[in-house]
Amino acid sequence: MVGSAGGQGGPAAELTAGVRSAYEAAAAAWAEGPERVYASLARALLACVGAADGGAAGGGLAGGRVLDAGAGTGVAGRAALAAGARSVVCADAALAMLSRCGRKLHPVAADMTALPFRDGSFDLVLAAFSLGHLDQPGSGLREARRVAARLAASSFAPGWNHPAKAAVDEVLGSFGYRPPSWYVTFKCDTEPRASDPAGLRRDVAAAGYTDMRLRTVTVQVGLERPGQLAAWRLGMAHVAPFVYSLPAARQAELRQAAAAAVAGSGPLMVSMLVLTAS
Repeated sequence: MVGSAGGQGGPAAELTAGVRSAYEAAAAAWAEGPERVYASLARALLACVGAADGGAAGGGLAGGRVLDAGAGTGVAGRAALAAGARSVVCADAALAMLSRCGRKLHPVAADMTALPFRDGSFDLVLAAFSLGHLDQPGSGLREARRVAARLAASSFAPGWNHPAKAAVDEVLGSFGYRPPSWYVTFKCDTEPRASDPAGLRRDVAAAGYTDMRLRTVTVQVGLERPGQLAAWRLGMAHVAPFVYSLPAARQAELRQAAAAAVAGSGPLMVSMLVLTAS
């Protein structure tokens, strides 16, 4: 989760505050469900970095300094260390998420659009599913270019979906859930921009990158049991605060109903758009 480049008020500020608050509240549930999904996607992103360098997973990361921007719980940073990075710094605006990174990932509270690092501090910036949280992705890309010559970013490929999402949403609705306003803005406005190849090419070029590659990869994330799929959806930041607001018995009913609803919908295969630039 990252901050926005928006002004002092209005939709951009509302989005930023809503996203930060939701991820703060969802940190525990995130670690129990969605983190496993995003860890698999992070490893796939690092494999693409290696392929771009003409080598195996991680490739040119060996000995490099990496910034995990919009790090959340640090899954991309851990993948970078496993791929041979010399050092990793995880930056995020949601402190509860950041607190789960651990000392090896050197967590730093920061907004992706105003990074507190000197020019050229890193060799590579990872933006794993974080550009979609920015009101203006170009501002985050410019900051990434300022602090590192290379970038690797990911988002969901345009049109990707999975039946477990709609199944759990239907169950949530029956329990009284309504999507928060920041999430409506995110789904309708900011996330689509992070998955739009034409817009990404334009913003990446404007940020100062001269060499860019976009590709779509399919990732088997390792989830297929109903309980796993339900935990993935119920742990997402736009849902977890609602789940936690319910009495314990009602939470248990919701989890049981969600697991029943997704039975037979696995395994979870994600179509991911990967951007590498320098």
